[in-house]
Amino acid sequence: MDAVIQLIVFAIIPFVYWLMKFRKERRFTHWIGLRKMHFQNKTRALIYAVICFTVLLISGILLLSFIEDKTLVANAHFSALSLQVVFAILVYSIVQTGLAEELFFRGFLLKIFSGWWGFGAGNIIQSLIFGLLHAVILLTFLNPFLIIFIFIFSASAGWLMGYLNESLGNGSILPSWLIHSLMNITSSFMLLLNIL
Repeated sequence: MDAVIQLIVFAIIPFVYWLMKFRKERRFTHWIGLRKMHFQNKTRALIYAVICFTVLLISGILLLSFIEDKTLVANAHFSALSLQVVFAILVYSIVQTGLAEELFFRGFLLKIFSGWWGFGAGNIIQSLIFGLLHAVILLTFLNPFLIIFIFIFSASAGWLMGYLNESLGNGSILPSWLIHSLMNITSSFMLLLNIL
């Protein structure tokens, strides 16, 4: 239920904006980036995807290694291995965080900011907001060093995913959705199996 609510919340603002500005030009799904990936340079796209996944995963592993109280982490509620937990991890990773955040940040904010100020500035701004959101969530629980660390790595991953989508993936958010989801699945299973 949380996944559906978060997806609706993260999609409603882009949908309303699309209704007001772009509904006569393009379908919502096409405008937001829910369309087939098309890469001009597949090797370069794969390299960026691997770098992005690695940045996200390393930052997550380092963050979790510094956090003593793992219950502060969003995916910490997956504690016992069962079929229900595996399903919950997939829904959390793919829908609640992966799809919802990619719709809002790379599907909506990046396109809006790029339209206003060009892709370079738009990608930087959406990535800074992405990093800020991830840092602010843990602001009261962690020391300033870790907050800065989270901000830098989240913003870097946000920038890489924006670049991958827009410059290499023809505006599709599918590449970043896949990367974001895989990283969340991986970190959730690492927590579930007590690897971290």
